[in-house]
Amino acid sequence: MCQVECVDGVKNIEDIAAVERVDCIQMGPLDLSSVSLGYLRDPGNEKVMEVTNAAEKSTLKMKPVDGGAYLSGVAMPHDSRENLVSRGYHMVLGAIDIAMFRKAAVEDVNKFKMSFVKGSDDDDDNDQKDGEDLLSYLCNTVRRSWMNRDNSSNSIIARRKSQK
Repeated sequence: MCQVECVDGVKNIEDIAAVERVDCIQMGPLDLSSVSLGYLRDPGNEKVMEVTNAAEKSTLKMKPVDGGAYLSGVAMPHDSRENLVSRGYHMVLGAIDIAMFRKAAVEDVNKFKMSFVKGSDDDDDNDQKDGEDLLSYLCNTVRRSWMNRDNSSNSIIARRKSQK
């Protein structure tokens, strides 16, 4: 399974899908919108959806039984499971790692904070906000490191071209 989360990956998606043993293409809407297209936290942006739709069509051109790949994606508020299935997705995820990480991290930060205050009656809304502020800092740090990573699709494309 390969995750396509940048414009270069979308441009080369047919070559990526045709690589031997690549059985599935996973669309990465948040990274595609934020890192590659510059629409931070806006995978429902019209431009992002155009690029995503082009990638979907290219992936679905060749059937998996004919050497192509299955198409996988993540249901999101702007793009439901039903929408993805109607566009040909073979596998749809209901949750994404960063959302689950965020929820768990906020809960953990709040528990840690409360461990220092015995019998505290602090307002839960303030606890939530404090945890989210710290988590926002951590997520921004992770996001910056992602922006500096190598484009993994380049190595896949190079491998495919060497197989020809």
